[in-house]
Amino acid sequence: MFKKSLIRMSKKILSCLIYLIPKDKEKIIFKSRPDFSGNAKALSDYIQKNHKNYKIVWFVEAQNYTATSGIRLFKAGTLSAIWQYATAKYIVTTHNEMIGTKSGNQTYISLWHGMPLKKICYLGEFDHQGMEDYSSYRIATSEVMRAIIAACFREKANNVYITGQPRNDFLYDKTLAKERFEFLLSGKTRVFYVPTFRENQEANMYSDGDSIKNNNFLRVQDFDLYALDRFLQQNNCQLFIKLHPYEENTYLDLQLSENIRIIKSEELRSNDLDINHLLAHMDMLITDYSSVYFDYMLLDKPICFLTPDLDAYSKSRGGFALEPVDYWMPGYHCSTQRELLNEIETLLAGNDRYAGHRSCVNAIINLFKDDRNSERVFKQFF
Repeated sequence: MFKKSLIRMSKKILSCLIYLIPKDKEKIIFKSRPDFSGNAKALSDYIQKNHKNYKIVWFVEAQNYTATSGIRLFKAGTLSAIWQYATAKYIVTTHNEMIGTKSGNQTYISLWHGMPLKKICYLGEFDHQGMEDYSSYRIATSEVMRAIIAACFREKANNVYITGQPRNDFLYDKTLAKERFEFLLSGKTRVFYVPTFRENQEANMYSDGDSIKNNNFLRVQDFDLYALDRFLQQNNCQLFIKLHPYEENTYLDLQLSENIRIIKSEELRSNDLDINHLLAHMDMLITDYSSVYFDYMLLDKPICFLTPDLDAYSKSRGGFALEPVDYWMPGYHCSTQRELLNEIETLLAGNDRYAGHRSCVNAIINLFKDDRNSERVFKQFF
């Protein structure tokens, strides 16, 4: 308790000192996890392209990046980064980094990294432990999501603005990913598997399940890699796997199959892409409790939910922010590989029987269905 009070006092003192330092009204600090991703990347790209008078500064975790024109890079936590932070008018993050030391003459914008289906922060069973209340400007995609974001962070609802998520602008870019990833030109049906994490490899105490073992990335009891590969071959499909950043260190020996391809955050970053650039080219999505499907609904394409651990996962999170969860997940729910392949086969035959349900949920979750989310965020806060 004493240590926590000391940390809180130190942040308060630092915040007061930062207040005394003159601010550059055109300097913006960006920080995301992973580096250069999600909503922060999308907003940074938009400002760099359309408002060149702003000075864009990125704080990064890795040290092997080369700065691009118009962007300065600093290693997070260094003295030089702290000075950049102290002199910036704007701070934009995806995980509430550095929020405790912002001063009263700075504008902090928390874009977060997705609209939550699962309970997070103050709504969570355990997430709230150790949290502190820090107010900032936040964004949401609809009135329903504004209420949830406000509850998750104990934020005043009128500090949460319905702008849409900047990263969803990438869903409408049909050229960039094809220019940089030749595998998107194969002509095969593209199936994207994007699960949320169970094992938090960065902080194991916050895990929500077991690690992936023996290549069983589907986490099903009837996992059969050879049967899966054969199915993909016979149906002219290619399966892309993007694990959550918290699980990307999992070793998967799958690259021997030409029908299965793993995408990692570093590959996206080195090609200046975001996962939503890839989503734009996928014919169907397989996920579980990841908020990625809220984004994908904007494309009005089939979604299948693979949830073999629904009860256990729900218990680990204390339930979901949106209940009953079956309603808010508009697609077929399966718990085995056999069921999953049967559903993919049904969708390949053109039987998208959840299209109407998906449209209803999308109307509630996503107010805006265009590529002007970054523009709305910019006009609201800058």
